[in-house]
Amino acid sequence: MSRPVTNFLSLSTWLEKRGHLDIGRTQLTLRDGKSQTCQSLPQPLRSSLPASDQLATLRAALEMLCRTLPAGRRHLDITISDSLARCWILERLPGLATLAEIEALAAVQMQQLYGDSADAAAQWALQIDVTPFATQWPVIALPKAWLDLLIEITAARAWRIGKIQTRFVASLNEQRSNPFRPEKNSVYALETLDGLTIGIRTARQWLALRTHPPLNLLGADLLAMLRRDCAAAGVRLDDLRIHSLTCPLGVEAGVGAA
Repeated sequence: MSRPVTNFLSLSTWLEKRGHLDIGRTQLTLRDGKSQTCQSLPQPLRSSLPASDQLATLRAALEMLCRTLPAGRRHLDITISDSLARCWILERLPGLATLAEIEALAAVQMQQLYGDSADAAAQWALQIDVTPFATQWPVIALPKAWLDLLIEITAARAWRIGKIQTRFVASLNEQRSNPFRPEKNSVYALETLDGLTIGIRTARQWLALRTHPPLNLLGADLLAMLRRDCAAAGVRLDDLRIHSLTCPLGVEAGVGAA
């Protein structure tokens, strides 16, 4: 469900320090070895295409945070709050033959779901988990402007980007010891101060993937939300194994960055 921004083999990887940047709605968190630094944002990021003021705010905060690090080459993994991304399940249509056709269908479905114009839809980068033999695939979309900014800032410091993932995807990948043998019927939940992301899958495919507002705003508890999403996906919560995911960098509900 994620793809590295760069995918080049490098014999000098062992010389690079490994870092992790987490982008939340109101705070950035950067881990460099055992050191962890937070940078608050003067205004929250929004789950939409960023305006120039949002990009300027994020740029200033990122550059300030990066200046706290000692000099040296780095391999940086990046996680982004699910509340800042779009996610949905792409239903495969008969006759699709190529990845280009699948991506075109995903772009059309995004316009229908979010009311985008064609020009607005083109400003989102889509990542599709095209699992063979499945008929439903999870899609995650992030604004291209944010990705371009991250690449620009890291390139200026000669850093390499490893993966850019949402918190849910990063947490899921860390938890699953064998991704090629997933649980037969499972529901995954990741709760942070930004919101609640729920993913439901069977042995064959993903049935649902959605990010909700934080539980304190919904006025519901976790089990109630899980039951609601399971009912909407046509399954019973009692038939699924519940997995509570742990967010990278300790950015959990009530802990760390938002």
